[in-house]
Amino acid sequence: MSTHAEQHGHDKQAASALTPPYLQLVVKVSKFCNLRCRYCYEYPSLGDRTAMSLPDVRKMIRHVAEWLAGQNRSADFVWHGGEPLLMPHGFYREVKRIQEQLLGSAGIPYSNSVQTNLFRLTDGDISLMSEVFDEVGVSLDLVGGQRVTVAGRSAQPRVLANMQRLMNAGIPFGCITVLSRATAPHVAAIYRFFEDAGLSFRLLPIYRTGYPGQQADHELTPAQIVRALKTVTDQWLRSDSFLNVEPIQSYVANVVHALSSGASPRFYDKEHGETILIIDTDGSVYSNADAYDPTLCHGNVFTDSVQQQRRSAPFGEALRQSRHRVQRVCTGCRFHGSCSGFFAAEATPEQRWRDPVSGVPFCGVALPIHCYIEERLTALGLVDSVTHRLDRSLLERGAVA
Repeated sequence: MSTHAEQHGHDKQAASALTPPYLQLVVKVSKFCNLRCRYCYEYPSLGDRTAMSLPDVRKMIRHVAEWLAGQNRSADFVWHGGEPLLMPHGFYREVKRIQEQLLGSAGIPYSNSVQTNLFRLTDGDISLMSEVFDEVGVSLDLVGGQRVTVAGRSAQPRVLANMQRLMNAGIPFGCITVLSRATAPHVAAIYRFFEDAGLSFRLLPIYRTGYPGQQADHELTPAQIVRALKTVTDQWLRSDSFLNVEPIQSYVANVVHALSSGASPRFYDKEHGETILIIDTDGSVYSNADAYDPTLCHGNVFTDSVQQQRRSAPFGEALRQSRHRVQRVCTGCRFHGSCSGFFAAEATPEQRWRDPVSGVPFCGVALPIHCYIEERLTALGLVDSVTHRLDRSLLERGAVA
């Protein structure tokens, strides 16, 4: 499974229209993979062994360093595939040396994370994780039978065994479970599994398509997604554990912000606040909403400076479309300014829901979940009935994180 960090455990939204403190680069280092997960949007390319070269990666890092110089932002690299751990270990060690040379020496903070299917785990992989990667994400559905090998056999038994090896080695990691027709009926059991294991996780609704018709048997309607997330919200609110569960915690944070007196509004805008760039194996650069639309490709990070990319006509068009989505979907929403608008601004085509009768675009997931969380906090007595604001005394006693 190939899951972009912009939708997984690194779900960072811009806090305001000002320049955010980080730039997340989802680097598709190679599409080659040892699994054939049936819903993977990279499915047509999973047999392609084309990979980024170190000279090209150096050019990418140099362009990023030039862009971030003096901005007081970090560069967060998320190494993706395919299966990124199929690359030679020496590749990533050299990448980190280049990063230290071009970013670290310039005082630009940087980090590396990897999203792996964990089907293969060698002692060398474990050493690499401890030396190079600041964060490790593991893709695991637990139910549904969609994560299979090239021969069509379930990958899960080996992945579970390798997760235990990571635990034994003291390598921290989080997990992603794809929210699909196969997993949605089981989200309560999935939650209990991760809670018992003490593992943070993210439920990731299918949000990209690799070829026409691929997701016909997998994707959920907005209402089905909301129903599953409500179930998880209830479990999270009842839990005594401190489990990091996304996207629930991000939604709760937005509602808490909306119900807090004096909270400064925060709005997302791609021009100055873009937080995520998708970099394809050939160096093509896209916004989260637009990968891999060639008409909206900003440029090529191997040959073009980021400054050039931001001045390109395709970026200008991506910016126009992004702002238009926010204007149509978020205007008038009472949560806008707490919810930054990122969900509309960076929605993929699969997430741009429209009323089937009127054709008017609407917020299919974030708004109903925000409303539900507000209802639950109110029912729990955490919202003052007069001011309709969070009860500060309860907050001070730690009733709401």
